Amino acid sequence: MTFKWFFKELLLTLSNQKSFFSSKKIERFFAFGTMLLSANVYLWYHIFQCTLTSTDLMIVVGGFLGYAGFSIIQSRKDKTNGQESINNQGTSE
Repeated sequence: MTFKWFFKELLLTLSNQKSFFSSKKIERFFAFGTMLLSANVYLWYHIFQCTLTSTDLMIVVGGFLGYAGFSIIQSRKDKTNGQESINNQGTSE
């Protein structure tokens, strides 16, 4: 595995071509990274300005917990769909 191969597969993941990586997981990773970065910038800015209220903190934490729940549900759906497709392949022969 080289850097060239890694970046090539990463670019293929974002296209319609077949790739080694899962596009769903990469999209979720980028969405989570963006949310995490923006939330941290927001929190640090308001902490240093001394304007962070408990309501602001609860909204940010609620967003994190909501995303965590969404991620768990999607992962379980992916596993269930993967197992169903394996079972369907075995019965179609």
